[in-house]
Amino acid sequence: MQQQDRRLSQAFPPNSQNNSSYIAEIHSVLASVKIDDIGFKDIKFRNIQTKRDIAQLKQLQQEWFPIDYSEQFYTSLLNGQNSSLIAEIEIKFNTGRKERFIIGAMIYQSRQSKSKYQQTQTWKQWFCSLFQTKNALYIMTIGVINEFRGRGIAEYMVDQLKKRVLESNKTLSYIYLDMVVYNEVAARFYQKNGFNRVRIKKNHYELENQQFDAYVYVWLPN
Repeated sequence: MQQQDRRLSQAFPPNSQNNSSYIAEIHSVLASVKIDDIGFKDIKFRNIQTKRDIAQLKQLQQEWFPIDYSEQFYTSLLNGQNSSLIAEIEIKFNTGRKERFIIGAMIYQSRQSKSKYQQTQTWKQWFCSLFQTKNALYIMTIGVINEFRGRGIAEYMVDQLKKRVLESNKTLSYIYLDMVVYNEVAARFYQKNGFNRVRIKKNHYELENQQFDAYVYVWLPN
């Protein structure tokens, strides 16, 4: 008999038993709220700013990804070494207290661009790139809680990176990321949003004592 898939996130290995229950407080809070009354206009986007943001993000990333991110990873968000964009909503409790909760987050950084990820370059673009130092934006993590998936939150965050590339006066050349090969949900998302699969990295991830390949997805401006 096939084992039931209990994963809350498709980033976890198939048949994983380590992703069957929520960790973050936001889920219990939403249980007493009419989620359908919360529209896109009620979602605010900003960068990571406080230790409370970090505490929420840690719990969410434990739900979203089978990777233990170091304290240095989270410290880098507060000191600006890595960049972030979070989506948050404000919940008003019966007592009148208001509190903000993260429902989505994207962590990214600027890295030196690589010609091997720019396969659709023209000869002229390739030649010019030999004399220019350009950077690319690398998406380290991106996630949205299940209760708010399908509402355009992840698309909005990715669009903000595309906008940065287009407005960078060509100092930023593309956006890219690594994605574990079995995550078909993520693959469909990136393909829908204009990313192309350009390479495969063998045994790139070690997750739950198993080795998995990774695909490299790239978005190039027209």
